[in-house]
Amino acid sequence: MRATLLTTALAAVALLPASALLSQPAPPTGSWYAILEPVPGLEVAFGLTIEAKGGRLSGALVNGAARSSFTTVSWDGESLTLDLAHYDAKLVARREGDGMGGTFTRVIPSGKIEAPFRATRVAPKTPRLPKNTLTLTGDWGVEMGEGEKVSRLLATFRQDGARATGTLLGSTGDYGPMHGTWDGKSLVLTVFDGVFIYRLDGVTGGDGSLSGTFRTRSGVPTPWKARRLDAMAAATWLPGGVSIVRPRDPEARVSFSFPVAPGKIVSLDDPELKDKPVVVSISGTWCPNCHDEAPVLEDLYRRYRGKGLAIVSLSYEYTEDAERSFRQIARFRERHGLTYPVLFAGTSKSASNSAPISLLEGWKGYPTTLFLDRSHRIVKAQSGFDGPSTGARFPAQKKELEEAVKALLAR
Repeated sequence: MRATLLTTALAAVALLPASALLSQPAPPTGSWYAILEPVPGLEVAFGLTIEAKGGRLSGALVNGAARSSFTTVSWDGESLTLDLAHYDAKLVARREGDGMGGTFTRVIPSGKIEAPFRATRVAPKTPRLPKNTLTLTGDWGVEMGEGEKVSRLLATFRQDGARATGTLLGSTGDYGPMHGTWDGKSLVLTVFDGVFIYRLDGVTGGDGSLSGTFRTRSGVPTPWKARRLDAMAAATWLPGGVSIVRPRDPEARVSFSFPVAPGKIVSLDDPELKDKPVVVSISGTWCPNCHDEAPVLEDLYRRYRGKGLAIVSLSYEYTEDAERSFRQIARFRERHGLTYPVLFAGTSKSASNSAPISLLEGWKGYPTTLFLDRSHRIVKAQSGFDGPSTGARFPAQKKELEEAVKALLAR
């Protein structure tokens, strides 16, 4: 499941001729407070920032303190287009009085989704936080769903007055930079990052527990309840990523051949990879957590490739349209400045039947990171990635990956 989507990387910008800026209404620059409504009654808050400097427009999608740069920003005097090309998505808005209204669109496996949004320059009111109320900050053990469909998640919440941030963590990573309010009794957290569209509503019980509903873009509510965890309980509430997925046969040698570009195949038997320890990221350009992992892997690659480390990403895309898939992979690599190869490994629909996923037990989804020794046997597998929204777990995840790389090189 989540970029680094949520980084402060410089945005690509659209260059507007000076004559165009003078001959049309000024672009709607500044800070905007927006609401996406994928279905009636489901309101998901996010922010927008638009800047114009030297005839150039740039901007970012904002969730709390997390900012994700738009690929390009353009203004034709009537419509503002905010491209999220790395997700094959965009926001298009028009001025409506003092505000803006428009539509978010994104390509998905079944076609395309569209959702209306509106934006205003007026910041939403922050509720007052009475004294001596329940402190939200900390880790919470969440049980999501009912009956046999109950699943465990770990919530990590942070509180600054009545402002709340945090995320949920599962077996494939976190739910992105959720943000909202906490008034001591009621919690509202939302995230819209170009892919994730989530809203978590909760209230406190008399025993200090929390409960409420969680909704995705479908709007169907899923009940949840949570209790506070101490450090020891939080560490064991979810299974560790290395205990979730494992090779069916630890002695089996991984082998695959996929295109890095049309007509150019990369194989583990190629001279650049043969007899080298290899980190393999099973990912997809549509996956926010994969966007979070990619720059971390790039940093490791730049620091350890001189010692023999190789890294390869296998990207499973939405459709069999190779042209589209290579385009999205190119955007993914450009966004994060990747120098290691990213291969088009097929569709996400058929991923479980392809190598190396077919060699795994307990595979849950994206990203999954494999550590192959010099004989290309899987010596370690990691399910999911804890990104920047997880607080202290993010640097801990980076340290764990580096230690795994060091151990791999030492074999």
